[in-house]
Amino acid sequence: MNYSYIIGLFVLFFANNAFSQNHINVLEESNILRMNMVYSELIIKGTSTLHDWDSKAETVTAVLIFNDDKNQIEKLNLDVEIASIKNSMGSSIMDKITRKALKESQFPKISYEFINAEVISNNDEELRMKLVGFLTIAGKTNEVEINTVIDKGDKNVVLKGSHRLKMTDFNVDPPSVLFGTIQTGDEITIDFLIKF
Repeated sequence: MNYSYIIGLFVLFFANNAFSQNHINVLEESNILRMNMVYSELIIKGTSTLHDWDSKAETVTAVLIFNDDKNQIEKLNLDVEIASIKNSMGSSIMDKITRKALKESQFPKISYEFINAEVISNNDEELRMKLVGFLTIAGKTNEVEINTVIDKGDKNVVLKGSHRLKMTDFNVDPPSVLFGTIQTGDEITIDFLIKF
């Protein structure tokens, strides 16, 4: 039951409507992009005293705005619907525990808001950046740094990376079950591949 205590972040993890088209969704300007959920994924991984676990966020929305040269991010917002976080074991009980741990009734979304970025490297194929932003989980907001690669190889922009965090940093207690005999680890990892 520990699988569910994932703070799907995200992250990253990043905001307005769900888009599930089979193509890139570009607004009026070519530097404003919306996430394509069909080809994107956000996976939360963790540990417990019983075994490792993972869950997937099935409803994630994101908006990305580049500058005109497409070498700097001007805006990146991402939301994760907590109700959409499903464990890989298919257990509805685990999913219910996840929603309770993340205080879904009060805070139905996990959100990420971009602040700024440090460019690590940039070429025609990819842009490596350290993204700084505000991550809000269960009502608690922390500033986080996420190493991210933006794949610019074709007409679609692909943002990918991995980020570790501790549940307790967001006032989420790592759950235990069976009178404490099974304990969820505090640290989780969010792996993401976001296609625009």
